[in-house]
Amino acid sequence: MKTIGNWFCVHLALALLTSVNAVGFHGLHFKGLKEPIWIGPRILDEKWIEQRLDHFNHRDNRTWQMRYYEEDRYFNHSGPIFIMLGGEWTINPGFLSNGLMHDLAKQHKALMFYTEHRYYGNSRPTQNMSTDNMQYLNVDQALADVANFIDNIKFNKNISDSKVVVFGGSYAGNMAAWIRIKYPHLIQGAVASSAPLYAKTEFHEYYELVTTSLKRYDADCPTQVQRAFETVEEILASEGGAEKIQSIFNLCKAPNIKSDDDIGFLMNFLSEIFAGPVQYNKVVNGKSSIGALCDVMLDRSKGEPIDRLANLIDKAVKCPDAEYSKFVESMREIDWSYGAKPLLVMLSKRPRFTLATIDSVRQWYFQTCAAFRYYQTTSSNKTAFGSSVKLDLFVNICTDVFGKYYERSLVDYTVAKTNVDYGGRLPDVSNVIFVNGDVDPWHALSVLSDLNEFSPAILIRGSSHCQDLQADAKDDIPELRAARKRIKSIVASWL
Repeated sequence: MKTIGNWFCVHLALALLTSVNAVGFHGLHFKGLKEPIWIGPRILDEKWIEQRLDHFNHRDNRTWQMRYYEEDRYFNHSGPIFIMLGGEWTINPGFLSNGLMHDLAKQHKALMFYTEHRYYGNSRPTQNMSTDNMQYLNVDQALADVANFIDNIKFNKNISDSKVVVFGGSYAGNMAAWIRIKYPHLIQGAVASSAPLYAKTEFHEYYELVTTSLKRYDADCPTQVQRAFETVEEILASEGGAEKIQSIFNLCKAPNIKSDDDIGFLMNFLSEIFAGPVQYNKVVNGKSSIGALCDVMLDRSKGEPIDRLANLIDKAVKCPDAEYSKFVESMREIDWSYGAKPLLVMLSKRPRFTLATIDSVRQWYFQTCAAFRYYQTTSSNKTAFGSSVKLDLFVNICTDVFGKYYERSLVDYTVAKTNVDYGGRLPDVSNVIFVNGDVDPWHALSVLSDLNEFSPAILIRGSSHCQDLQADAKDDIPELRAARKRIKSIVASWL
């Protein structure tokens, strides 16, 4: 389970802003919050470490090169080691010059690293991304990569006594908690931000919480959204409805009303217009991302609710492509050079969608098919987004892209195995801080109560996905600042 610019920074146009990468869970069309911009005194060179392709098969001697960044400007050779764990994205060195981990490193004279997850960014273990090759893309192998990295760094730098604290956000937040479970002798503490540790096939709570967050801003906002989505579904069910919807939303092609996947894919695209601003809600100059979105939906001068919904789609784009078959075709591409995939993301300043390039959707979707699921349906009657985004849509993507092996019969097994392996919401772990914002829909799958004296849960009212990993900013709410202060105090106690 992979973006708001300026005062509406949900989805940066990565094709235009190639120096800014994204962190965190993404749906079919969007990725997470932007990483901090590099503000260090010098440019950091990318570094590489040799890793085994399969850490658990001693007969397989194949290796590959994993990318990472290192910053030692504060390190005094006796300080700790801090590692930002990369997830389903391409890393850049921003977190080594700005943000929560950087502030702690400066305080405690730590050596900092940022490791890139196998199969993402430039860390490419296999010749291509074929389904067979991606059997080595899983969290167990990724955690072993980090364990091997720590062992090598300590040996090569002769710092065997340095304590290690890992930081991770979103899926990488899961990794931060889970590596503490699997390799406690290597990791002395972990900060798991916005980490949905509980694997779940049908995550209907996601859009329930999106609806709740819209309602917090204005009780009428989700009402107007619901009316818009109901109208879309009514038109699609009427004679000539597909062509009407194509015209209203300026789509490249009319949806195939005989295909549940085509309808579901279209409605998922429309739903994600709201999911992104809620998940990555940020207040800048007194205005929240959610507020900017709701202001459009509440503006009756823009016509009926469906017209206001259409207003959120960028008319500068010749035609948004919300066709299921085209998405599947794109996802089937296995060549690494095909990293620039055309997907719908959000531009800065206004809540509008346009085209950009994202290079990790195939890989992340493979991981959801094989282990986590997290499929965000609108099957609940507590959401404002209709009822057309069903579980079958996401399961069909698994089989249509990766083959029949990933059919529904595999679903319950893989999800149950992940929760058995790592404990779901109740992992048996110490020295892990679980941090969540209650605006972030992913918090529903995280640890929200203290597990024990040494593993506290911090729920930040009014905060969103992974905001605690950033540095303090002038528009931060007091609860967010207080959470960062508490995190720093707990990490200091570990050291």
